[in-house]
Amino acid sequence: MPARWRAKARRYKTKMRFNRTMSVCGHSTSLPVETNSITLDPEVKDAWGLPAMRVTYTFHPDDIKMLRFLSARSLEMLEAAGARKKWMLSFEDPTAGPTAHLLGTCRMGTDPKASVIDKDHRAHDVPNLFICDGSSFVTSGRGQPTMTIQALAFRAADHIIRSAKSGQIKSSA
Repeated sequence: MPARWRAKARRYKTKMRFNRTMSVCGHSTSLPVETNSITLDPEVKDAWGLPAMRVTYTFHPDDIKMLRFLSARSLEMLEAAGARKKWMLSFEDPTAGPTAHLLGTCRMGTDPKASVIDKDHRAHDVPNLFICDGSSFVTSGRGQPTMTIQALAFRAADHIIRSAKSGQIKSSA
């Protein structure tokens, strides 16, 4: 390694808070739980005096088993790499994890009694409301859902444009 690169590497390491730290994470899914929901809180208000969002979420028991399995494998990898200090996050509290893509709150389907939005992401019960996020997913499967969410949002946008041009979407003004 050239001397100038070594100097840059030394400067970079001194700026890092932990210069001998690594983390090992496993990616799993979150299975559907019927009681998980997003509602408006009847008591808590936001800065504008409107009801605040309430997220009710619990892990599926199989999610906890999977997270514990992946954590055990992660600790094994750290051990094999010679780590001196190791720890795991608690999975009893769903807010304890580093990140999450909460999905599945607005099921997609053709039956308004069993779903919130149709195949074009249009709400069954609210005219001109399109929900273009990950809430129509039952699960994220193995991978990150971001690109699929973007693709579905682009598809929904194309549908919205076509519907507006054909007069199927009316302006409220």
